[in-house]
Amino acid sequence: MRAWDYPLETVTVACETCGRFGRYPKRRFIELVGHNTSLAGALQIIAKDCPHVLHGVVSQNSCGAVCPDLTRMKGDRPVSAAGSPGQTFDRKP
Repeated sequence: MRAWDYPLETVTVACETCGRFGRYPKRRFIELVGHNTSLAGALQIIAKDCPHVLHGVVSQNSCGAVCPDLTRMKGDRPVSAAGSPGQTFDRKP
């Protein structure tokens, strides 16, 4: 799935590791990450300042950024920044 394929008008990003959360209007999300960027790549761009990113690389054992709305739509595990099938991405208060 590419950024422009995202099926909703608001892109929600949440981290399963540290609780960071953000919502972006789809148009703004595409401006930030690029029209043809894969969703996993887009999450890496959004989560680039995550304290759990190791040497600029998001891995399964570090940042847990996902698009939780896709889980509700598909009933699967969320698409994550590690590549598994607006507002800023802020820490949970």
